[in-house]
Formats: sequence, structure tokens, C-alpha cells
Amino acid sequence: MRTLPKRFTTPDPEQIGAPVVASSTSPAPTGTPLPMGGGVGGDWPGHELLDSPMLARVLLAAWGGDAGVVVRACPGAGKSYLISRLAPALAHRVGLRVAVAAQTREQCAELARRIAAVSDRMSLIVSGAGKKPVVVDGIRTVAGRSVRWQYSTGGEILVGTAARWLYVDPQMAGADVVLVDEAWQMTYADLGALGALARQVVCVGDPGQVAPVVTGSTEKWDGEATGPHRSAPDALIAAHGEAITVHQLTNSWRLGPQTCTLLSEYFYPQMPFTSRRPDEAVIGPDGTLLPEIVARPTEALHGPTDPALLGALAARVRELTWHEYRRGGQCSPLTAQDIAVVVPHVAQAGAVRAMLADMPDVLVGTVNGLQGLERPAVVALHPMAGYRTVEPFALDAGRLCVTLSRHRAHLTVLTDPATGPLLATAGDDPQAALAGAVLAAL
Repeated sequence: MRTLPKRFTTPDPEQIGAPVVASSTSPAPTGTPLPMGGGVGGDWPGHELLDSPMLARVLLAAWGGDAGVVVRACPGAGKSYLISRLAPALAHRVGLRVAVAAQTREQCAELARRIAAVSDRMSLIVSGAGKKPVVVDGIRTVAGRSVRWQYSTGGEILVGTAARWLYVDPQMAGADVVLVDEAWQMTYADLGALGALARQVVCVGDPGQVAPVVTGSTEKWDGEATGPHRSAPDALIAAHGEAITVHQLTNSWRLGPQTCTLLSEYFYPQMPFTSRRPDEAVIGPDGTLLPEIVARPTEALHGPTDPALLGALAARVRELTWHEYRRGGQCSPLTAQDIAVVVPHVAQAGAVRAMLADMPDVLVGTVNGLQGLERPAVVALHPMAGYRTVEPFALDAGRLCVTLSRHRAHLTVLTDPATGPLLATAGDDPQAALAGAVLAAL
């Protein structure tokens, strides 16, 4: 285990540049000098984590060398912020080689931008067969056989998708620690494959989001908590129990009190969370404040792609552009860039995008595609809208949770009046019972 500092004070000037001191029982990697000083005080990349007790505990667990760390975070808790500060802290202050694995290229690009803003020792892994690293928008990128550590002494960060990391030779780019962003979207099988890269892993994610998409048959592992198709953090805890350090982030900086109360009760009963969001609101043309969540019943007669549903989504987006957005005491017009449309299916997203072709700045996408993203105002379609049979896809609790948690100030949910009675006929299905309770609460 790595030795932690005895106290959080400004470092002695004579100690700056001192190497990391290893424990006598479990030595840390050799040849990893502390590039920016031996103490914890002062202005160093990632020091902001110490301002929050929750984030500081995660930093100390990773710094201390805990082999497995799982961080459960509520929506809007700052998962990307944690990763973008934890990676530089471990690289610059502990001298570690830090591998960061995200689930999509967009997530990697965003993390790379955030990390590059505080660290000059970060590279982004991209696809391609190029041999020489290049710099794009100020970010160093590596590909092909160039995926390796730049510094022989450690203290460096490589960011890439989980899929891209699986093609990296551990002998050339083995790390001291792997940080996994949006870890509940990763399967246990993929996490196991990443285990060849490092002996320490930190999984950060939201347990209420959509589970990993698995296209093959998983019947062989039905009922097994450690099946390869399971979400990586849950399976990791099931497999290793108390050997895994678990932390929770229970302050949402995105969602308001009404939304937090709803989601906490129905989707996070084991992890209640509260709102720490500053005052924000969407204000109507008449000066009234819109509630955080509004349900609009819209009758659908022709399935989930009924033009009545899709047209109502587009019409509500246009209505919202007549409103204002208040944040930090300042009001400004609510623009297309401030609005997102969240739907369950790709076909629905394509149709709405076509209806809003004159407003290309509106973010339109599926629940799976918009996980981790946010906008001040969101217009969403209830996953069961248009259905006349109870479908497992539409009942998925994670899909409903993501649908209801992409907004900062206001959410309009289009619901189908036929959904409530339909869910009532589902019998003892727990997913249907949950969906019915949430619909009634809306």
C-alpha cells in the first residue's frame, strides 16, 4: 500500500521533489518520483478533491492503493469531474501511470478536454494506425503502436475507450491504476479483460442507469451475480465482497429538490441523495416559474412512433424557446442549445430531428445515447408511450431513470393516458409496479 501523508498541510519546501515513500509491507511501484512535491497542500492538479469530504475519501482510497474501489454516484454528482481531477492527482502527486477507460468516444473526448485543462501529462488514444503522436486542439493523441507511456519515471495519463484499451499491449502500456468512467455501462467481462493492464481499479458510475447492452445469449449465467454480462461494479462486489472499497456520492449538482426526491425514492432507495444545485429555473413568457417536472398526457393511437407523440415533442421544444432561463440570478433567453429531446428509440429520434431541422442546435437522442449528458430544459417521451402491451424494453428501470434525470431546471414528460391502466394489468411484475408508481407520482 502506498503511504499517505500524515497531515494535510503545505509541504516543507525542502521536501518538494521527494520521491513517493512506499510501505514496508506492500511496496509501491519503483521509479515513480513525485513530480510536483511530496505534501498534499498547495496548488496541484486535482487538489480540489480535498474540498469535498466525499471526493477526498475516494482520493485517499485510490492514493492508498486499495486494489478495488467502487464509487456509486447519484445523477449529477460530478462523476466526470471526479475522474478528471483524480487522474491528474494520482499522476502528478503520486507519480502513477493512470489509465482512464470510458465507454464512448464522446465521453473520452470530454474527459480528455477536462484533464488537459489541468495536466500536461495526458494523451488520448484514438483509432488509426499512425506511428507518431499528434496534437489535436491542444490534446496529444496516440494510435496504433504509439500507445505507450511517454515518461519512463511514471506520472502520466492515457485516456481511451474500454474497447480501445482491449487492443493495447499490457507489456507496452501497463498501468498502475485503471479509472473506469460510467462503470455501470461496462460488463464484468470487459472489466476482467482490463485487469491485465493494472493491479488497481477504480470504478465510478451511476447504478441507476441503463445496464450494459449485451447482444449474445446470457442464459448460461442466469441467476449468477458474477456473470460476465453483469454490470462491472455489481459483479466485482459480488465476487470479492469486503475486499472492495465502496464509496457513495450523494449530492446532486444538476437536479433540483423535486427531481431528487422523486428519483431517490423510486430508483435509489438504498442510496438517498439530495440536491446541491444552485438556484435555477425556466421562466414562462408570463413570468411564472415552471415546475422542475411536468407531465403532459398525449393520446397515441398508432404505436410508439405515432405522429401525435413525435409532433408534440417538437411543438414543446418550440414553446420552450419563448421562455427564459435563470441561473445564478441572471436571466437569458432559453435557446435551442439549452434544450434536449430524449426518446427511447432511434426511429423516434430521427423523426423528431427531422421535425426540428430548422433548429439543429437542439440535442436529440435516445436514452442510451444521452446518458451522462444534461441540458437546462429537456423534453422527454415516457418509455411506455404508445405501447399497448407490456414490453421489457420499455419497463427497464434504468431507461426510465435516465429519461427523468437529464435536465437541470425543467423537464416536460409526454405520457400516454393508456399507460397507467396497462401497467395495472401486469400483475406481480416488479418493473411494472415501479413504472406505475413513478407514473402516478408524475
